[in-house]
Amino acid sequence: MTEAAEPDFLQQPVTALRGVGDAVAEKLVRLGILRVADLLFHLPLRYQDRTRIYPIASLKVGQEVLVEGEIEYAEVVQRGRTMLLCYLNDGSGTLILRFFHFTSAQKYSLRKGVLLRCFGEVRQSGMKLEMAHPECHYLKADEHEPIANTLTPTYPTTEGLQQRSLRRLIDLALEHVEELPDLLPESVVKQHRFPPLAQCVRMLHTPQGNPSPTLPLSREGVRDAALSSSSPDKGRPGGVSFNLEIFSRRLIFEELLAHQLGVQQARHELKQVQAHTMPETNHYWQQLLRTLPFAPTDAQNRVIAEITTDLQQTVPMNRLVQGDVGSGKTLVAVAAALHAIANGFQVALMAPTELLAEQHYQNLVRWLEPLGVETVYISGNQTPRQRRRKVENLLLGIGHIAVGTHALFQRTVEFLQLGLIIIDEQHRFGVHQRMALREKGKQGDHYPHQLVMTATPIPRTLAMTAYGDLDYSVIDELPPGRTPITTVALNNERRDEVIERISAACREGRQVYWVCTLIEESEALQCEAAEVTAAMLHERLPHVAVGLVHGRLHGSEKESIMRQFKLGEIQLLVATTVIEVGVDVPNASLMVIENAERMGLSQLHQLRGRVGRGSVASSCVLLYQHPLGKTARKRLDAMRTTTDGFMIADIDLELRGPGEVLGTRQTGDVRLRIASLLRDQHLLPAVQTAAREVVAHYPERVEALTQRWLQQPDGETATQFFQS
Repeated sequence: MTEAAEPDFLQQPVTALRGVGDAVAEKLVRLGILRVADLLFHLPLRYQDRTRIYPIASLKVGQEVLVEGEIEYAEVVQRGRTMLLCYLNDGSGTLILRFFHFTSAQKYSLRKGVLLRCFGEVRQSGMKLEMAHPECHYLKADEHEPIANTLTPTYPTTEGLQQRSLRRLIDLALEHVEELPDLLPESVVKQHRFPPLAQCVRMLHTPQGNPSPTLPLSREGVRDAALSSSSPDKGRPGGVSFNLEIFSRRLIFEELLAHQLGVQQARHELKQVQAHTMPETNHYWQQLLRTLPFAPTDAQNRVIAEITTDLQQTVPMNRLVQGDVGSGKTLVAVAAALHAIANGFQVALMAPTELLAEQHYQNLVRWLEPLGVETVYISGNQTPRQRRRKVENLLLGIGHIAVGTHALFQRTVEFLQLGLIIIDEQHRFGVHQRMALREKGKQGDHYPHQLVMTATPIPRTLAMTAYGDLDYSVIDELPPGRTPITTVALNNERRDEVIERISAACREGRQVYWVCTLIEESEALQCEAAEVTAAMLHERLPHVAVGLVHGRLHGSEKESIMRQFKLGEIQLLVATTVIEVGVDVPNASLMVIENAERMGLSQLHQLRGRVGRGSVASSCVLLYQHPLGKTARKRLDAMRTTTDGFMIADIDLELRGPGEVLGTRQTGDVRLRIASLLRDQHLLPAVQTAAREVVAHYPERVEALTQRWLQQPDGETATQFFQS
């Protein structure tokens, strides 16, 4: 089938499936699943082998296995936190089941004599083995419970949507997989010897064959398994890795093609529009330089020159500025803003959070008010009267720079002459969102210039692919005198030493971050873990003001807590990774990151960048669970030996191998389901050739391809988002 659109049923909303009401559909929207067809391209993160029950005596650390036995006894213990420990015996040995978060009903159910079948990861606990929070199934002594005969996929999910429910819906969608249209040109399919699309999709959801006890699958998912070269099963007919490589290659190619088509479309549209040219008369910038206590670095001056050249053109600037944490991106943005203002235009600076926007506003007022430049702060927390007055100033041209979140682009906010849009740390926004922003700032036949900034260091070749619709600048030099950060990696068993270190830092008047992470699919468990950690630290450090921020708090609650931390009212902030992109707290000198071995290098580096912003030497403590895998050890070693974000990006590229994939969300705003821009770079020339063929001979397929692969995770198109 080669039609340019999905058949009727696959195009239907997910509510067309049995058992999907409005409540379930709302959860699916959060995963970017609106249509039945979207379920088919919601691919597994990884697979689990539940086809065999392992004797406890044969277990090895790091395995994910299925075990079965009887609870010998259970107890609730207090070791810094309350835990339920169950001792499971199968006749060959005993395994500890550890539960940090449990209800009274679970405590009653998990008692002596109960038969259980458990699935989880085996970990070392002193001289014994354990599973933490395993999946448990209660057995009856007089009944035989069958076990799975195929691999079990694990999918990305969301709060309130269980894996079992998601698998059932995907199975229903798979009944229609043969109706999927094949959107690749036949010549491309033949050249690369791709299997039929329906076969590829079916095999990735339900891999066939006879899985061995040691699967060639990583925790990171199907993307690694597909290209694993170290697997003993690779190339073996019926082997899992063999199947995945054949069938995933087709989808990887198609996803990269969809991304390339989106980039080409954005580039083409940008060249067709006009912008106001801005001659080089930046007297404001020269005035500011005379007041600064420091001089811009050579890298900053180079990037400012590139931006200045763009602003003098008659087509809109569309440039990405990439700079490591502390490299001075804000000063570059100010130079661009002053150039626009000197030419009679207004500027909009958008930040991802109210608190970061407020920080930008305060810095701009301090720097620019002496120059006579008026900065306006637009906040969702302002009263209608306050906001109306500020909006009026923008419309009258009295306000030169407007600072805020995406609320800046609501209908009620209008500019007299918007000439430049600056987007800071806006990783969520991809090609289509940036196009929507440009539309919002359109003045007559002219579009505003646009500058996008990111603090995520990535290799240049990757940046050119990930941000292919943007020109690219890099600030590859840090200002002199930046406070060094010492990084140490410690076994989790040394937590008491870390807590003493926190106590000492707080007594000296310093502030501390404690990043609490669990590698769990449930956001609820993530937040509960942070709550338990905060309670433990509050008990251990009664003289320290402890705050807690996590993903389930309302935005206003997060903002309030972060503001208290910034003001010094909170000394120790326990958080999930929501602080990765955060505010500048110069007094924070210690960062503690739990389960650091499970996090990507880029994310670790971003978190570390929250400290070291003041005049006091700062430290980052990476707590890890023993034993460390080979690649995890290299990752932590890289963090200990360098604070250079670009060097870290290169090391990360070298570490890209079987079982170790840095999430594509860390490359900025590109959200890929199966492809990896780093790993799959070798496919890009062929993908670009295929994109040209599709545009030239099959233009009706462009929209279908981009709709299939580039659906936003929140289910909205960029246009819908900015019409709010």
